[in-house]
Amino acid sequence: MPLKFQINNQNYNITCPPGTSLLTLLRQQGWMGTHKVCETGDCGSCTVWVNETPVHSCIFPAHRINNTQITTIEGLAKDGELCPMQQAFIDEQGFQCGFCTPGMIMSAEKLDFSTEQELRAAMDGNLCRCTGYQAIVESIKKGKNLNNSPNLVGQASCLSTSQIGQSIPKQDGYEIVTGKPIYTPDWAPEGTLHLKVLRSPHPHARIRKIDTTKAKELPGVHAIFTHEDVSRIPYTTAGHAEPVPDPHDHYLLDNKVRFIGDRIAAVVAETPEIAQTACQLITVDYEILPHVIDPVLAMGEKVKEMGFKDDRQDACPTGLGIGELTKPPIPIIHDEPESYQIHDAQNNISGEVLIEKGDLAKGFAEADLILENTYDLPAVQHTHLEPHISTSWLEEDGTLVVRSSTQVPFHCQRLLAQIFNLPKEKVRVYKAHIGGGFGNKQEILSEDLCVLATLKTGRPVQWAFTRNEEFTATNSRHAMKVHLKIGVKKDGSLTAVEMNAIANTGAYGNHGTQVIFLTGTMPLGLYRCPNQKFHGRSVYTNTMPAGAFRGYGATQGFFAMECLLDEIAEKLQLDPLEFRRQNLINTEDSLLLGVERHFKIVGSCGLDEALTKVSEVLKYQPGTPPKVNGHLRQGVGFAVAMQGSGLAKIHTAKVKIALKENGRYELRTGAVDVGTGAETTLRQIAAEVLNTTFDQIDIIASDTKETPFDAGSYASATTYISGQAVILAAQNLQELLLNKVSEIWQIVPEKLELNGILIKSKNTSINQEIDLETLAKLSDRPLVAESEYAAERSTLTFAVLGVEVEVDTETGKIKILRCVQAIDIGKAINPRICEGQVIGGIVMGLGYALTEELHFDEQGKIINPNLRSYRLPLAKDVPPIEVYFIEKSDPYGPFGAKGVGEVVINCVAPAIVNAVANATGIRLKQLPITPERLWQAIQGLHDE
Repeated sequence: MPLKFQINNQNYNITCPPGTSLLTLLRQQGWMGTHKVCETGDCGSCTVWVNETPVHSCIFPAHRINNTQITTIEGLAKDGELCPMQQAFIDEQGFQCGFCTPGMIMSAEKLDFSTEQELRAAMDGNLCRCTGYQAIVESIKKGKNLNNSPNLVGQASCLSTSQIGQSIPKQDGYEIVTGKPIYTPDWAPEGTLHLKVLRSPHPHARIRKIDTTKAKELPGVHAIFTHEDVSRIPYTTAGHAEPVPDPHDHYLLDNKVRFIGDRIAAVVAETPEIAQTACQLITVDYEILPHVIDPVLAMGEKVKEMGFKDDRQDACPTGLGIGELTKPPIPIIHDEPESYQIHDAQNNISGEVLIEKGDLAKGFAEADLILENTYDLPAVQHTHLEPHISTSWLEEDGTLVVRSSTQVPFHCQRLLAQIFNLPKEKVRVYKAHIGGGFGNKQEILSEDLCVLATLKTGRPVQWAFTRNEEFTATNSRHAMKVHLKIGVKKDGSLTAVEMNAIANTGAYGNHGTQVIFLTGTMPLGLYRCPNQKFHGRSVYTNTMPAGAFRGYGATQGFFAMECLLDEIAEKLQLDPLEFRRQNLINTEDSLLLGVERHFKIVGSCGLDEALTKVSEVLKYQPGTPPKVNGHLRQGVGFAVAMQGSGLAKIHTAKVKIALKENGRYELRTGAVDVGTGAETTLRQIAAEVLNTTFDQIDIIASDTKETPFDAGSYASATTYISGQAVILAAQNLQELLLNKVSEIWQIVPEKLELNGILIKSKNTSINQEIDLETLAKLSDRPLVAESEYAAERSTLTFAVLGVEVEVDTETGKIKILRCVQAIDIGKAINPRICEGQVIGGIVMGLGYALTEELHFDEQGKIINPNLRSYRLPLAKDVPPIEVYFIEKSDPYGPFGAKGVGEVVINCVAPAIVNAVANATGIRLKQLPITPERLWQAIQGLHDE
């Protein structure tokens, strides 16, 4: 049936296949501001208006739009003038990556509310993973009434104003609120084929035979690849710099599958639908192998070395012979001879970390009190709204181009060149606008098979993951079991700390060893103690791989440390804040951090001020009993954490800055902005050195062909390391410009002053000036300066969090009443951007603490792989969040700045557990703290 309708006042008369969604139709017509995220109507990113009524277009049938008027985000601005809601989102910076923003604005325009509480409740249909909602709420309030909230961000434009410390709005704001950014899913070359993957239905099996005959006969199928069609080259999907430290245990396609969702075959076809249908026509003969999903069981007898119980006799995993009188053998998940850098394949140990100092036995012998607990932390999903997606094609000169939603374009380039035996300069990788990453896009998960298909077919190829694949076939945070034992004297001084941690790294090693390293080194390094030991192992199981995730293992370690320290303070009747203050490190302390190349240093330390600030804001009084109102109990809890800025001696950044012929500057950096505002911050840094304003600096970023090397966006490194490289390049350019002026004037002035527009001589007898555009034209060569920076030492950022909670003892429901965090940030280059990072990280921590958890069945299959059953925080779940920056300039960071993106998540879960314990006396040792778990503990139905 032909459909007649309007989109943004443009007439359409088309037909579409049955079952087509409105979302698909809109994107086919080029309206790319409507984003594809969940396809189940759960996130709101695809919201549009049908006859002025907001609908989720992903579940709205296209056949229902006949004779209707459809409005998308592109239709809100009139004659180039933003509507009030769009302008409010720019003014209040109600976005980070921006992938949810078009749908958020389309919903917000139609919301009706009287109070903020009503507004937050009305936002249930729209999810954001980046911002933590607070800036979005302020944006919507302002959009409804332009005078009801102050504009908290300003644009520095006066030459006399420092660019550092200015809340300059992110420069992609206009494009984001009008639906203009081109994310990776929004463009593909003409003639692009589409790739889909047949995935394993078994947790562990060897492939005897694959029959692709019927699939190849399907019209529209161009190629099908299996392990028989590819070279057997082991590699790691982790995006790390050379020398790559991770196990090389992954293959393009393998003759063995190791988890439900593992790759078996790749189909390339004219459309994604044809490719998916062809996958279903492939038949596979499997040899089913025993599997194991518990990392404690997966180590076999080796588990005893860490003090954990060998439970194989009591709880055998499915497939290992339940009911047998003898302990069943443990399957070896990586028995292939080609893989390497695996610590102990025979016992499924992907990586191991052992660090110690002092005499642990002596330390425990000196203790007046020894406490120990085991903590269980779940696997959780990153849930960035934009899926993994890559597009690859060949240029006429033979260059392979990969356009990808990646945090690590240069690492991806290196790996692709190695896998396919290509010269690195013939591989170009660049990122488009990224719709969130949080560590999951530090993996090379989609680029490799796209490139294989392009090289084999000669055609452009695009592969976009579905939301189900994001949940079941990418990476999660490492589930961990952490055992912590602490000895302490009556006066509160620590005598011994021993931590053992087992991380479930899943089917592949990825980041496993590096993650477990931070699990121990960060929390043990934070506190002074003469006798310490950490033993950590990342262990293979037949579950989806784990990988990099904001906090990178330190999150799990701090949960155990901050919970047990709080319990010790309670036992010794010490104030938990003063107990911590007594033992926290300072600038004079050495740290237990092990490997020299990861060496961290306490450059500046505002911990004492941060503790005081949180205490004062919460009006905390030591010893105050919890508030009791019938079945409602209120309590307060605290936690402290730290995280390094970048990877010392490993994370490298190079930068080029040029004076263009028009007198403007051009900054080229390989740094990756994943929605954090890095491109704005780096421009501010360059402007400060060049004594100009950020808007005089154009930026080209994240392109292996057009920009110099940068290790990428991870480890809180962009401001700390890439920012230093920008400073060096800007200083070099400044010197180059001044030297050029001296050459043109043929004098050596007493002083030259660069003010961003003019260069002036300050001689007493000579008073000359030249503008930068004229200087560029007079120069006989391009005025370009370069730099390279790799930190010798990686400074530490500290955070203190305090929360107030209310617990309903009849239901187990926890309500966060207030949340206050003080961050020892060194210097906030852009305070509003930093605040957005902090609030977003805190809210991600709320999800980790209270609602988020991947559930597995006995086969290792994830049973909640969608946004309806995987519970992200909603706007109504988020309490008032107060953020305070402790600015003690760090001697190692650019203009005194330190990393801030990761440390903020580490305090949240333990602070909430401690607050619940303060309110109820119940200390849970397992996350998330669901109402059911807490209620059962209150009723005494299970161990806390």
